[in-house]
Amino acid sequence: MRILQLILQFFFSTRLTGFLLLLFAIAMATATFIENDYGTETSKALIYGAKWFEIVIVLLGINFMGNIAKYNLFSWQKAPVLLLHLAFIVIIIGAGITKYRGFEALVTIKEKESTNRILSIDSFLQLQAGNEKITKNFSPKPILMSQLGFNNINETYYFDNKKINLKLKKYIPRAAYVLSENDHGNDYLHIVIADDAQRKDFYLKKGTRKNFYGLNIAFEAKEQLKNEVYIKMSDSVYLAHFPETTNYFSMLENKAGFYPKNEFVPLKFKALSEINNVPIVFNAVEKNKSLQLIQKEVDQKVKNPESAIVLQVSSGNETKELTLFGGRGYMNPNSTLYINDMHLKLRYGSRPIYLPFSLTLKDFTLERYPGSDSPSAFYSDLQVTSKSDTLDYQIFMNNVLDYNGYRFFQSAYLPDETGTILSVNHDYWGTFVTYIGYTLLALGMVCSLLWNTKLFAFIPKTTIA
Repeated sequence: MRILQLILQFFFSTRLTGFLLLLFAIAMATATFIENDYGTETSKALIYGAKWFEIVIVLLGINFMGNIAKYNLFSWQKAPVLLLHLAFIVIIIGAGITKYRGFEALVTIKEKESTNRILSIDSFLQLQAGNEKITKNFSPKPILMSQLGFNNINETYYFDNKKINLKLKKYIPRAAYVLSENDHGNDYLHIVIADDAQRKDFYLKKGTRKNFYGLNIAFEAKEQLKNEVYIKMSDSVYLAHFPETTNYFSMLENKAGFYPKNEFVPLKFKALSEINNVPIVFNAVEKNKSLQLIQKEVDQKVKNPESAIVLQVSSGNETKELTLFGGRGYMNPNSTLYINDMHLKLRYGSRPIYLPFSLTLKDFTLERYPGSDSPSAFYSDLQVTSKSDTLDYQIFMNNVLDYNGYRFFQSAYLPDETGTILSVNHDYWGTFVTYIGYTLLALGMVCSLLWNTKLFAFIPKTTIA
């Protein structure tokens, strides 16, 4: 009993209150500097989303609740202090609801197009395992990566009585592959793919094959498989074999043409083709090169650079290494791996979330300052369609669409000005509870100014010897 009293005395002490509030203030200030220098994800990984910060907040809530009983704040004279304590407790509860039930996302819509899919702001490690009999999708694991280190991924999954372990070997912010000269290097096929108006460079090593955005491409692999683009050299000429008739536009020759189906024909380098709705350019073959994964310098023009994680994948007696590109706001195609008689598909980045209604961008308007190319305002005319009704609404700065528990904010627009980018918040109850806490906080502050001046007389007085 004595031990329990000592524990309660510690948790409900004003000294602990002061220490936790000081620690909270220091953490918030530090997080602000970290976010400014290293980005939002790093500040979340080290502070906002860290377990120790969550423990500090929970301890504050317990401390406030204990102090209500300890100082018997349930009286008219002590009402302002009671309101302040209740306000902090309710705000902490609201923060917990937001963390575990709410989410933020982005949605990109082009004019005259509709979608019901949004992409999570947070990154996830997504895994699908399969064999000849069954396929299983595992619940995606949210991950926060810090540019300052202290990163850890060590996940274990079980599929068809087999253990799969994923362990982080390295995290590379602002990641990119580059080729360097090497007299004893390899030949690489340089492939360029356009993804959401962004250029992405890939390098396929000679003698290998890989899947790019659902396209199977082989570069002088030992054998040719069905339904893949196969590229080889014959008589000093690179030939390509396409499983379907494929159109192209040659930027060098400034003319259009096509690759016939199931025939080896000369490959047109720097020609734009579209295969399975994927815009692709076979740029060149780079000879005697070494491929390196590097961390690029900070570019202020790039708001959200792509990062990469290097994973060690183990199952049974096999261990392989896999590099996944992605991060916040990226939803790259799955990377495939064959290990222990299983086909694994992995992806690092945002996960798709499907709305119970659809959004159509009827019109996007961009206004500029007179005599300048600088944008002054932009507007998105949306149509929301659900099973029960249809709603037209215009979103612009400080004019938010609230619908069915989702909030849509005007965030940005596509570089070619053909569409809009909206940020999405789904946290009705977290926001509602937090606002109640803010209301109690404001009411408590006002009451503390108007109440009896002897309000704090109940606090024990100490004397200094």
